[in-house]
Amino acid sequence: MAGSSAAPPAVNRVTDHRPALHPCFHAPIFTSDAATPEARQGRPGAVSPASPALDSNRPLMPDLPEKIGKYPVVGTAGRGSMGVVYIGYDLFHHRDVAIKVCSLRPDMEEDAARLARKMFFNEAHTAGALDHPNIIRILDAGEENDAPYLVMEFVDGASTLDSYCKSERLLPVAKVAELVFKCAKALDYAHRRGVIHRDIKPSNLMLTEDGNIKIGDFGVAQPPSEESTYVMGIMGSPMYMSPEQLLDEPLTGRTDLYSLGAVMYEMLVGTPPFSAGNFTQLIRRIVDEDAPSLATVRPDLPADVVNIVERALAKKPADRFQSGSDFASHLVAAFPSLSGGTPAEPDAEKISMARKVALFNDFSDEELEEVLRVGDWEIFGPEEMIIKEGLDDYSFCILITGDVVVRKRGQDLTTLKAGDCFGEMGYLVRSRRTASIVALNDVHILRINETQMEQAPDSIQARFNRVFLKTLVERLEKTSDDLTGQGSSQESDAGEPSNPNVDSHALPTHLS
Repeated sequence: MAGSSAAPPAVNRVTDHRPALHPCFHAPIFTSDAATPEARQGRPGAVSPASPALDSNRPLMPDLPEKIGKYPVVGTAGRGSMGVVYIGYDLFHHRDVAIKVCSLRPDMEEDAARLARKMFFNEAHTAGALDHPNIIRILDAGEENDAPYLVMEFVDGASTLDSYCKSERLLPVAKVAELVFKCAKALDYAHRRGVIHRDIKPSNLMLTEDGNIKIGDFGVAQPPSEESTYVMGIMGSPMYMSPEQLLDEPLTGRTDLYSLGAVMYEMLVGTPPFSAGNFTQLIRRIVDEDAPSLATVRPDLPADVVNIVERALAKKPADRFQSGSDFASHLVAAFPSLSGGTPAEPDAEKISMARKVALFNDFSDEELEEVLRVGDWEIFGPEEMIIKEGLDDYSFCILITGDVVVRKRGQDLTTLKAGDCFGEMGYLVRSRRTASIVALNDVHILRINETQMEQAPDSIQARFNRVFLKTLVERLEKTSDDLTGQGSSQESDAGEPSNPNVDSHALPTHLS
């Protein structure tokens, strides 16, 4: 192929001018802030890495490997005690990439080497399955000379949020809300796919030159499959961990939302909500004590902001936001500009697609447009998970197009088609999901959570309540018929086994 034979642009690279990395690169990776005090303060003499497309008249550094896997190496992005993050060039897509290499030293203890390798491939497995604009993308993975490596998107000119957690460099409150909003939406995306990050902290959140935010470092993340092996135990940064994570209890996505709340707290006041002289004392404070009140520490903050942070930092998971979308919705309520000020008008194509759904037959055009404004329009491809069994998720979904399958403990129960609604039992009674919903083909859904519904006009809330009530009555009648007349071994008029556990009408009961 013509593209594969093109040579990468020659560059001049300056090394070791980035923040120090965690021994296995679970820390700032793609920042271009120089590590020297002169560079951090913007004084003369500060240097920052050039773009790979620049300085083509200077040779590559002699200590760089020529290639890692199929990627020519054009520079160094960072260096740690166990290896290097290189800048490579993707010949096929004509783009720079970051190549994160874990060099296992000969003098490493066997357990440490095993843990490093496990964290590496855990990140490839978990983050590699995610594709979200606010999550650093994993593009490829492999091994070179027994050293595992990850190929990731290269984020040039970014810095970690560590830089903005100091009292003298705090960002405007509205900007903090915007960044946390984007992180909450990204975590919601990951949680719905069964991935729990477990190490949300400022150094794993990258602020790009254009003001966007990206979540990185999924090395200790909990993957979606219960059969997958991952790094267990208390791993990560204790200062930002939830009480249940410090106590090594079973985790849900709400542990990440706690950590995000701790980051938000620190970005607002310049200090973390909890600190201590030793690990034992830190655990006791996080588990038993309340953080210093934001209203006292920074009395100029709006009450809504104080309430949001306090809820995110609640000791009990049930008292926190129940999902990243719930967290984001409360931020929108406090900062309407996060939704663009005036909610964007839904495009004609979405209106046309939704109008074909029988559930909306009695909705006026204005009401339908309002529903599309308050809900989240989501698209899934074949085999992508929409709802995961066992997760706390208090939203309901309307299947606009496509087909989905319901799976309970690995067994396919039934399929749903365009026009069906699912998840309303979990939404109504706030219960944990007891089955998964997986896309069979290209699927469009409209997802609405409790907070979003509260923002809808009373007339729309009343319409949905009537729809839910009617649906529940129909399911009760159907279940009653199944129990009183037709044994489970008999066949229905359609020639299919009559089984209430595989009945599409009874289905959302399984999703409570």
